[in-house]
Amino acid sequence: MKRNHTTFLVLAVALAIVWFIALLFVPPEQTLGALLRWVFAHASLTQVSLLLFLAAAILAGLYLLGRKQLWGWMEITGWMALGLWLAGFLLSMIPAKLSWGVWVDFHEPRTQMTLRVLAVGIIFLALTRWVDHPRFTAGAQIIFSALVLFLNRNAGVIRHPLNPIGSSGSNAIPLLYSLIFVLALASSIFFIAYMVGRRQTPPVALTA
Repeated sequence: MKRNHTTFLVLAVALAIVWFIALLFVPPEQTLGALLRWVFAHASLTQVSLLLFLAAAILAGLYLLGRKQLWGWMEITGWMALGLWLAGFLLSMIPAKLSWGVWVDFHEPRTQMTLRVLAVGIIFLALTRWVDHPRFTAGAQIIFSALVLFLNRNAGVIRHPLNPIGSSGSNAIPLLYSLIFVLALASSIFFIAYMVGRRQTPPVALTA
């Protein structure tokens, strides 16, 4: 079993390396130029994060319905979602600085939304650790994930482009982005599988 866990980690790292290499081969775009690779990096991690938030909410719901074996998957998927959200935000600072002259544009609605999610995420982690009960954590994960998805869907924009990839005049750019997105998603899934596999026993509270 330990060998399988190591395989998951190797695959996760290998796919992450391929993701990085693919970013290096992203060609300049007519409007964004070489910034496009940073946009791809930021967007791919952020969109994978949103998918993982949705997955964590579904897993939490299934756990509450009696699928106790999904506890580890739910918890680690939620952690991974928040971690990628933070990584996506950090990567967005580079194109923001080069395009707008600031590392963080606090007047941009999507930036405000991103920071709110991170703040609520810290509260979520602290609260679930303090309460330390699986059913509470599952319920909180559903609420937190729903909040993230709602805020993301309804966030306005000022300078942030609505869809810089989809609105590109090149057919190759969306296809290349899709490849980079899939690589990020696959790497994340394998890393989650590795982390779940490392767990030897479920929390004591699960048997209560």
